[in-house]
Amino acid sequence: MRKNQLLILCMFCLGNTGVWAGENPLLLPTPENTVTEPLAGRLKINGVDIHATQFHVNAEEERLRSHFVEACAQLRGSYTENNLRGEHIQGCITPPYSLTSQWHMEGNTAYGTLSSLRMDQRTERDPLPDDLPLPANAEILQDIDSHDHGIHGRVLHIHVNIPASDLRTLLEKALLARQWRGSPAMQGQTSVISMNKDNRHLDMVIGADGVGESRVIVVLDQR
Repeated sequence: MRKNQLLILCMFCLGNTGVWAGENPLLLPTPENTVTEPLAGRLKINGVDIHATQFHVNAEEERLRSHFVEACAQLRGSYTENNLRGEHIQGCITPPYSLTSQWHMEGNTAYGTLSSLRMDQRTERDPLPDDLPLPANAEILQDIDSHDHGIHGRVLHIHVNIPASDLRTLLEKALLARQWRGSPAMQGQTSVISMNKDNRHLDMVIGADGVGESRVIVVLDQR
């Protein structure tokens, strides 16, 4: 999946507030000749089920923007719009759904994502694995949980009040104590921890976030 695109999309969706059993999730309609592909079989962000689909289509930029404006009007929805570094983000609230289109132009082709979430659903985060050690003061800023084609993926964006170098040492020792084993290909990387355990693979990217603080991206895949 295009993770950086998805992060922007999901922050927008959740700021305005998957797949739901027994119903077809509502999405903003796309123009004719649009090619679509589901982003994941099941997707949950910060405990909220979201249905998301990637798309691309040959289109004029202003005409595509107007298409989503008109689509929201036809749904009698409340329309919002934003633009972040060339990414068009168009929202449509039509209770109980929050619908979003996020896209950008590459030449004459638009690439983007459509998403839909129910605003009346309960937030339910799945517990983290017992052998994934995090400091007691760790703050989870974003939690993306996906299931697709037999792969369970988890991406966490975490803030910790510990210097990056100290945090890396702390996490590496804690993981080894829980029988995780380092990946030889990533040895010598000072800002990355890469380990395996049974049928799971774990990557942690650690960076400074101000004086004495760190940000960590955790990517956990289970096959």
